[in-house]
Formats: sequence, C-alpha cells, structure tokens
Amino acid sequence: MVIWSRIRKDFPVLSELYDGKSLIYFDSACMALKPVQVWKAMEYYYKYLGACGGAGRSTHSLGVETSLLTEEARDKITNFIHAESSNEIIWTRNATEGLNLVAATIPLEKDENVVTTTLEHHSGMLPFFKRCKETGSELRLVEAREDGTLNPADFEEKIDDKTKIVSFVHASNLTGTVAPLKEVVKIAHEHDALVISDEAQYAPHQKLDVRDIDVDFCVLSVHKACGPTGIGVLYGKYELLESLDMFMVGGDVIEDVVYEGNKVIPKYLPPPHKFEAGLQNYGGMLGAGAAVDYLTNIGMDNVHNRELSFSKKLLEGILELDKFEVLGPLDYKQRAALVSFRPKSDAVNHNDIVEYFNEMIPNHKILMRSGNMCVHPFQYQIGIKPNKGEGVVRASLYIYNTANEIEIFLGALEDFAKAIE
Repeated sequence: MVIWSRIRKDFPVLSELYDGKSLIYFDSACMALKPVQVWKAMEYYYKYLGACGGAGRSTHSLGVETSLLTEEARDKITNFIHAESSNEIIWTRNATEGLNLVAATIPLEKDENVVTTTLEHHSGMLPFFKRCKETGSELRLVEAREDGTLNPADFEEKIDDKTKIVSFVHASNLTGTVAPLKEVVKIAHEHDALVISDEAQYAPHQKLDVRDIDVDFCVLSVHKACGPTGIGVLYGKYELLESLDMFMVGGDVIEDVVYEGNKVIPKYLPPPHKFEAGLQNYGGMLGAGAAVDYLTNIGMDNVHNRELSFSKKLLEGILELDKFEVLGPLDYKQRAALVSFRPKSDAVNHNDIVEYFNEMIPNHKILMRSGNMCVHPFQYQIGIKPNKGEGVVRASLYIYNTANEIEIFLGALEDFAKAIE
C-alpha cells in the first residue's frame, strides 16, 4: 500500500512558503519536481566521485566507480521500459535530442515519406520537417480529431509502402490524449515503416513496455519523471541502432583511429556507445537511475490509478463551471492527468489566469503553465491562433498532488469565473 502523504514529504519544495503562501504545483507536464532521493544520488557523484566514466576513459578508482554506477543506471532504464538489452538505451540531453538523432540518421530518399500528426510537440515534428526538406521527401500529416484524439484509420490513409518512418506522441502534452499506439504500430509495420514514439508524457505516468507495443524507437524526458534536467533517453531496437550512422563523432565513440599512409581510419564502438560522443552527464545519469527507482518502488499501476482519479476530479470540475473551453477528450479515461483550457469570455486571456493564480489566491500560490505548449499546428487546426497571442492554460498533476489541492483550485477557479462575468 502506498502512503501518499509520505511520498509528498520526499519533495521539500512543497513544504516551503513563498511570499508567506503554500505552493500548489500544477505544472508537472512541463517539469516534475525532484524527490530527495534523486538529488542525493547526484550529490554522491559530485561530492565523492566527480571523475570521468565511460569506455576508454579513466581507469582509476573514481573513474571505475563512475562507469559502474552509470551503467547500472542504464540497466535501470532498461528494466523501467522493459527493453530487451541495456545496449538499446542511449543517453541524450533530452527527448528532443533523441528525436533529432533518429530524424538525422535514418536513411531517407526523395521518393519516400514520413508520417506524423498535427498533435505533435514541435520537437516531434520539426526534426522530420527539416529532414524531409533536406532530402526532398514528403512530410505527411495526420490531422487529430477536434477533441484531440487520433483515429488509426487516418494513419492507414497516409501510410504506404514508401513510408520510411511514422513519428507520433503517445500522450499529448496539450490535450492529454493517449494515442492508439499499438494499432498504429501494426499498420506501419505492415508497410515496413519504422515507428518512433514520443513517451515524454506517457512513461512518467503509466507502465511502458517497448517490446509489447513493438515500437522501433522511443524517447523519454527524464525531467518529467522526477529526474534531473539535461538528461534524456533514446531507446532503439539493437539491430536498427547498429545500422544507423552516428549523430555526432569525437571522443568516447571510437575503438581506434588508425593512422596509415597519411590517412586516418576510425573504427567505432557498437551501440549504445557509438551515439554517446564526448563527456557525459554522469551526475544526471545517476539521478535518472534514482528517479526510475523511485517510480518503480511506488509502482506504475499505482501512479496511473491515482492519476485517473485526479483527472476525473479536475476535468469534471472545470467542465461543471461552464465558463471555460476544455481541449481534448471529455472522457477522463482517454487522457492523462492534465487539462488545458481557456476562458469563453474575452475579458481575460490565458496569461491573466496564470498570473492571478500565482499571485492573488489567499494562502496559496497555484502554479500552472500558459501559452501554446509547443503544439501550434493543432491549435491553428481548431481555431486558436498563436500568432495573434491566443493560447491556453494547462493544469497538470503528478504523484505529489492531492485531492484537496484540486478542490482548492476548483474553488478559486469558480471565484475567478464569477469575477469576470
């Protein structure tokens, strides 16, 4: 049994007062808070090690321990997403880098195409837009439905035998939509297309089994899973990683660089190390390992079930006020624990709401995100115009939130709605 009040105590920031007010943190879809266990793991590296790790680097005691601990962290990520081998786990700076790595290294011919969706984060769309522009290939867009859901039949229309890769988000950071991933993977593989899934908003909240869903690649943002910033993960099936060229070259990716006849002949390491050029974020790796340990100890089923109840309470509470337009499906079971909304009244905009909740609520600062969440195309599709300053407010929840915090928020939102009538 998980005692959630104890979980909350692992996040010291929630016990602090800011301007004499308690914090209610509703911005975890952007950045999750960090538990004590994570920054203590990082502190251990910086306080007691601080040395180089990795293949071919320092072989003294501090270097050896650094290498052992970072590879242990790689093993933890492997188990967390149920990959077959730790050789399929590549450390990146973030999910964005992982998506760019795949986009830049997959061979793509002029007569081939890439399929993605209007619901993508810019990091999931623009690397493939750039690659298609460079190669003269076609970028095909599947339009999400108006409620933010994705229809497998629409993928079937866009994917053909010339489709090289299908890239899409498993859980949307804007609408909370959970995509029908397995169905789309099946369609793509029937045409021998590769699939990369953006798991930044899914993996921190629900059990992810990459072998079960059969994606060829996926990316994770560790900072959204209670881990540190500046560290991400790219998963790829090993045989595919073997076939890809490097994204960057330099130190730490080579077995040897022979010099003969006034020529250099490099011999590169196998995956995953051939994709990890240069000095790595060793402290971040240890923090990432501690973060997945933390979530694993709670249990991802427990995380998901708690968030389902949160999603229901938050979504239904906002809808009952009938003063705000909610983006995404209206069935809480179809979405992650976040709600993006905007006022129906023209008297205020999304930024006004976020500033009000940060500054004007008695006894509390309720911290949310406003803007376009780096998902402009879908908003243009449904009539929101980012170029005109239009946007939404997003309230996003995680394991340290409580039902009482949601009640406080809904009460304050009701008062705000009355004030702008």
